[in-house]
Amino acid sequence: MFSDDPVIRDLEIMAGAVNYRKWIYSRFDKYPGQRIIEIGAGIGNFTELFLDREIVVPLDNYEPCVAYMKRRFSGRENVIPLKMDISSPEALTLSRYRPDTVVCINVLEHVSDDAAAISNISKVLEKGGMFILLVPAFQFLYGSIDRLVGHYHRYNKRELKGKLTEAGFNIKEIFYMNSVALFGWFLNNRILKRREESLKQVLFFDRFIVPWLKNLEGIVRPPFGLSLVAVGERGDKNAE
Repeated sequence: MFSDDPVIRDLEIMAGAVNYRKWIYSRFDKYPGQRIIEIGAGIGNFTELFLDREIVVPLDNYEPCVAYMKRRFSGRENVIPLKMDISSPEALTLSRYRPDTVVCINVLEHVSDDAAAISNISKVLEKGGMFILLVPAFQFLYGSIDRLVGHYHRYNKRELKGKLTEAGFNIKEIFYMNSVALFGWFLNNRILKRREESLKQVLFFDRFIVPWLKNLEGIVRPPFGLSLVAVGERGDKNAE
């Protein structure tokens, strides 16, 4: 039974996409360290992949999500869920955890002042620390579900690379992924104008599409995709 809260319900639907989540993680699994800040962790679907680390601080600015994570990870002393807006000055207090990694999966698009958020991330990361993020790609795909779940924008390579470089990150990798889903998203969002993601579609995609698409894109990176992945290393220059 899914929550009546549309934000949590969407996250609960996506919790069923186990193969998809593992595929995303496989695209950056060589980078995370031992002291991780996870921005916009939602109900902790990705947090589960970091439970073996020294410390994980999953953040969300939506109180019901934070409460959900506190229940979900109760008893895990290395998991510290916090309510926080990463674009606010308060975010600078995260430096007390001495993070070597910041993970931001499908979150930056929810932040109106994304430049302030990226700047704060640069300031709290240890020198040489890694910023790993995945964002929705291409503004022409923006549609009904984007509006419903509170997306401000979608990104392309040039735009995202510029924002990261301006904040003092050296780009290690940047690439599109999930090429096939782009067409489904366009259909659902721009043509059919659905108001939430379909559980049946998510489970079908996760079971029957992800396994072969993961292998294909592991050989040849596509020139487009539903998502854009970037990894930046915090350099000597820190955003002022």
